[in-house]
Amino acid sequence: MNTQNAPHNRTTSTALCFELSADVPDWVEVLPPGPSVVGRDGRTWSYDAAEVLANTQAHVKGAELPFDYLHATELKAPQGDEAPAAGWAREYRINAQGGIDARAEWTQKARNAISEREYRYLSPVFLYDDSGRIHRFSSFGLVNKPNLVIKALNAEQTPTLENIPMLAAAIRAALGLPENATEEQAVAAIQALKDAEKTALNSEKAPSLALYVPRADYNHLEQRAVNAEQTLAQRDKDQLTTAINGEIDAALKAGKITPATKAYHVAACQEKGGLERFRDFVKAAPSVTDPLLDDRQIETTKTALNAEQQQAAQMLGMSEAEYLKDVLKEAK
Repeated sequence: MNTQNAPHNRTTSTALCFELSADVPDWVEVLPPGPSVVGRDGRTWSYDAAEVLANTQAHVKGAELPFDYLHATELKAPQGDEAPAAGWAREYRINAQGGIDARAEWTQKARNAISEREYRYLSPVFLYDDSGRIHRFSSFGLVNKPNLVIKALNAEQTPTLENIPMLAAAIRAALGLPENATEEQAVAAIQALKDAEKTALNSEKAPSLALYVPRADYNHLEQRAVNAEQTLAQRDKDQLTTAINGEIDAALKAGKITPATKAYHVAACQEKGGLERFRDFVKAAPSVTDPLLDDRQIETTKTALNAEQQQAAQMLGMSEAEYLKDVLKEAK
């Protein structure tokens, strides 16, 4: 069974620890009996021994996984730092208890370190999916912590190993994928989003004239609209001024207001609804002064005939206007 066909969503690496004896054994247990594995921190994984070995062998393709110091293969090597091997896993077997053993070919340096008890524990790094099912081995480290080597491995994956499955679930939810979605489906969904973004950007570079207009044309149209609004506003203002002046003059002539209050009434009429209120006021208000006469009326008053002149006009068979024109003006 190879890695590509193994059922998993997102694989995550972690490590368990097993104490080594000082006599430097060749065969070491790298995974305790299953089908469940419980770490000292309380996390639980499940596995099938035959499946793990098959996936591991398919992944390495004849090569050997390293034993190293403090998981340098997982932590230092990706950063370009030295990660010397402490040994190599030459073969594997399922032991009598159902766990997995690996036969280690130790370097002399590693044999010395183990025999001198410089390193007391073995910590296998394995990959597992979101459900906690172990998929395959990645490497094996000599360590000095009898628990899960969480802090060391966390340097490779952020924020913590415990959060990785939740992060994967959050990513699937954000992409709208089901819980059993594969990595390939997630990658395809992300690529689709990237393609959609490219399409959107391309559309933005060449907008449809049915939906957008050039900025210069928009600015021109906007200025025309502003000019039209200003013209209409000025026209309305001029019309209101003309109407106010007409109503004020009419009220003055009718004696409804005095010249002294003209400025007050003009200002009141310019308020909203003021002209209509003034008209209603004029209709109901009594005259407070004598009506004002225009020049023609004043001239007519000045030249009106008295009783004697009216009698003389009658005797001459002339109208008052004819009498004023032909007799009085000639007399002047």
